[in-house]
Amino acid sequence: MKRGKHSKRDTYKPKFKKSLYLVLLSLIGVSFLLNNQDINTLEKTQPVTVKENSESNIQETSNNGDITMVEETIIPSEDENIKILMQNTMEEYNLNENNFAFFYYNKENEKYYFYNEDTFFTAASTVKVPIAMYYYDKINDGTYTKDSEILYADGTYEEGGGTTSATYSVGDKIPLSFLLKQSIVNSDNTAVNILIKNLGYNNCRHNIVEYAEEDLIIPEDFYSENITSASYAYDVINHLYENQDSYKDLIEDMKQSSMGIYLKKYITDYDVAHKYGSYDGYVHDYGIVFSEHPYLIGIFTKGVPEADEVIANISLDVLNYTLGKLEIEPSNNNQNENNTNDTNTTN
Repeated sequence: MKRGKHSKRDTYKPKFKKSLYLVLLSLIGVSFLLNNQDINTLEKTQPVTVKENSESNIQETSNNGDITMVEETIIPSEDENIKILMQNTMEEYNLNENNFAFFYYNKENEKYYFYNEDTFFTAASTVKVPIAMYYYDKINDGTYTKDSEILYADGTYEEGGGTTSATYSVGDKIPLSFLLKQSIVNSDNTAVNILIKNLGYNNCRHNIVEYAEEDLIIPEDFYSENITSASYAYDVINHLYENQDSYKDLIEDMKQSSMGIYLKKYITDYDVAHKYGSYDGYVHDYGIVFSEHPYLIGIFTKGVPEADEVIANISLDVLNYTLGKLEIEPSNNNQNENNTNDTNTTN
């Protein structure tokens, strides 16, 4: 995956894939289909338009014996309702740009909303997703196999979930597939430390930055510290979604991780492929919700009381909104702001 140099831009604009396909099809045997009508009659025939019953509004129009198929392009746009929902949520939980960041992107209608997306937080275990993605890329290109053995190096043990340190000892060779699963499903810190050590910390950071879009601002601290932002996390999870065939095992592991907490605490009817992070007051979760209308979501907090519950409640509200089960109403403060703006306009 080739990337350009990361450059500074004034306002972050997430990259979305737009659909626009033009396919020219030749009509064969027109004279037989038209029961041998003479050429003058054929020239007077009106262009044929066929509308298929699909959400993409594909049309076929015959002109001079050719058919052109055009899939209507959906232009990404900010979701005003999600924006209001987040404003109400921030008011309820005393959230602000110092302790909160958020992203949402509906993959079906291309509605999105970002808040405070360029602020960097301690990433905690959210970094385990791009690290796993890099290893799966190396498996796919033949550099590694799932059975490749990685050295359990000295100094990589760290307390936390998972069974790596209970199953293996320093100096052992561990199958890559085991380390990847432990890192994601059980958020095993020792497993991910072994994966990082195998690459070298600096190389690892330079490898995972490649999942960011070219115009994303990447501070120098990114290469020496475990930090993330809503914009970087969005680029990671969007790349994962857009290349699901390359990351099937990873997505399945993310679906199995952290059952009943964070983003998926109150979501029981749909798969949620996600990865949380929690360290020293930083609590985050981001992932893909595979509802009837799939969407990407990321919630990042710093020093927020009961942050895991805040994340769970936001996640449920966003799901209900996406499914059309939640009506969004501006808070009183938002209404007052709107009234103030209207008054200023008329003066």
